Amino acid sequence: MKEMRTVLPNIASDTVGASSALFEAGGLTVIHDAGGSIELFVTFEEGRELEGRRTVGSRLTQLEAVTGDDRRLLETISDEVETQRPEFIAIIGTPVPFTIGADLDGIAAEAEFSTGVPAFAVNSGGFEPYDKGAGEATKKLIEKVALPPEAAEGAGINLLGATPLDYSSAEIAAICARLRSMGAESVNVLAMDAGIEVFKNAAQARASLVISMAGLPAARYLKERFGIPYFIGVPMSGQSSHADTALPDLTPGRETLIIGEAVLAKNLALRCMEQSGHPAVAGVVGSYDPEVFAGVPHIILDTEEKIRRELAKNYFAVLGDPLYKLLLPKDSGTVYIERPHRAQSGRLYPPTEVTLDEIAEKLKNLYER
Repeated sequence: MKEMRTVLPNIASDTVGASSALFEAGGLTVIHDAGGSIELFVTFEEGRELEGRRTVGSRLTQLEAVTGDDRRLLETISDEVETQRPEFIAIIGTPVPFTIGADLDGIAAEAEFSTGVPAFAVNSGGFEPYDKGAGEATKKLIEKVALPPEAAEGAGINLLGATPLDYSSAEIAAICARLRSMGAESVNVLAMDAGIEVFKNAAQARASLVISMAGLPAARYLKERFGIPYFIGVPMSGQSSHADTALPDLTPGRETLIIGEAVLAKNLALRCMEQSGHPAVAGVVGSYDPEVFAGVPHIILDTEEKIRRELAKNYFAVLGDPLYKLLLPKDSGTVYIERPHRAQSGRLYPPTEVTLDEIAEKLKNLYER
């Protein structure tokens, strides 16, 4: 019962993370389900233009779902490949095949053999944080299509974990501009506003920058397979995002809570502490990895009840999705700064076209009043 949500919707449930990460890569994404997951993805979560994209449902009947009949799925894939000519095939799991124990990796291998198109499966059961599916999908596509590394010329950077579930287009554009101002000659964004070529060229980069948990599996693979180093953080003006950043002496009181994806919440909390001299806490609503945090206080907020209890504390300010504001006590004097998080509120609150620097400036101005 502690997992029950009475106010907040489930955070990017089912297949959204994987489907979102692959949306613009030019492949055939097959959501293996009886209809509900593809409807959730198309109707509620995906804000990009659907025309010309190759995301389909396997259209399982009740009998096929119960018996685990794979023929219908393979026929669907063959038909789509014949008409679409995709760069790859991704079979995305949902609660239905997870429950019946479908061998998605085996189905992907059979699909690749019969069509000649690179294929892989993302074994999502629909119960994991969205960044798990996005991370697995990104890593597996790189494994399938990445070209061997050549002698890299210039300081090319892979920007990993860039999905519209966590970032707006304006935020990604500002991050890329910041990296170029720091000396990066090229930035390969995986995978907003980019196609299959960025995945093919992932092994050509000098380094990778992980800006969300969805990018960490691919970063680790690229380091292990090709020796490409990676860093975790979100570059913002006037701030160092490295793990060894020394925090200033903090004045107790006037604490700020940043609720959101782990990497972004950590970096905004760090920026807030550097600018204000007061404590800040990163409230993590998705996946968590100890490598992300160093010297920054954090708390795991993976249930609605945990978020409600945390918001009942006497924070000076809270930054997070507008839906979390509904959990604040009615008599709360907390200043609330809204930053829509598509993974949480979907189309209810579309991401605003402001940059992270502008959001950080709002936090700074609060403390200067």
